[in-house]
Amino acid sequence: MLVKNSIFLGVQNKRIIMSRHPITIKDLARILNVSISTVSRALKDHPDISKATKKSVQDLARELNYRPNEIALSLKNRRSKIIGIMVPKLVHHFFSSVIEGVENVAYDEGYQVMIYHSDELLEREKQLTQSFMSYRLDGLIVSMSKETEDYTHFTKLSQLGVPIVYFDRVPDGEYNKILFDDYQGAFDAVEHLIESGCKKIVHFGAPQSMGIGRKRTQGYKDALEKYKLDFKEDYVMSCDNYDQALKATQEIFELYPDIDGVFAVNDLTAIGAMNQLHKMGKAIPKDVKVMGFSNEMSSYVSLPSLSTVDQRGIEMGEEAMKLLLKNMDGITRAEVKTIRADLVIRESTCKVL
Repeated sequence: MLVKNSIFLGVQNKRIIMSRHPITIKDLARILNVSISTVSRALKDHPDISKATKKSVQDLARELNYRPNEIALSLKNRRSKIIGIMVPKLVHHFFSSVIEGVENVAYDEGYQVMIYHSDELLEREKQLTQSFMSYRLDGLIVSMSKETEDYTHFTKLSQLGVPIVYFDRVPDGEYNKILFDDYQGAFDAVEHLIESGCKKIVHFGAPQSMGIGRKRTQGYKDALEKYKLDFKEDYVMSCDNYDQALKATQEIFELYPDIDGVFAVNDLTAIGAMNQLHKMGKAIPKDVKVMGFSNEMSSYVSLPSLSTVDQRGIEMGEEAMKLLLKNMDGITRAEVKTIRADLVIRESTCKVL
């Protein structure tokens, strides 16, 4: 007779094996009448265990659907099998695609991923780093907030033995980093605008305190210089979100109505510019051509569809997780990898015949 609430685990030597709990190595050892160490080594295909014993252990493990106790293993190895990723904004498709890339690699390697959101606030970022030690995270992947210029809260974590890989928004110095080629992406984007006929191009950029802001602005400047177009300080505006773009577009086009190109630091800013230009009676791309940066989902459903730079977020996330795994395995030498920039050309920069 079966015992109520018990689980049927299989038959060994014509005996019905029942258990009220998930099967363990101890259960396998008791059923086979061998030591726990023998079962453990047989499951690991140890050469000291005979083929017959290995087969008996492995067959029974499969029959009873044995699964290793990950919590016990992590305690033995002093690993939690959990890593964290901190991003400044979850709303951006770029950061969610990076998270997807991290998870692709992490789950294949048996790790769980905890997601943290700083909301572009330095104080919140600091508070989150304090909480990491409570969760015994094995490692951390970080893109810093817009406000972060002093990153000692991260270096303190590193000093406590927590491996960290930075991506996109990274600190200066020798750290593990996965970078995007912001300079080349910006240069190529502005060059495309110029080759499409633009001669007066405004840049809505990120704060120059941020590395990505400086690199993209420099790419913009160098593309203008290559084609012998004048650089104007007034044409560079600190503007990196949709609402700011509505206001900045109105202001700059009232001052300089003959601007014929917009290069924005991200796609939402570019779409804000396009929407305001529509309200002002400007036709895109006939009167003004607009270029974004990121290749957000919104870029190909906007009207017109937005030309942009593909940041390849999934690849960046996968590379960040691979580098973190190397660091957790004891490789401490700082490594830097740069992801190349690719243009995605759509309707907002098409030549008008």
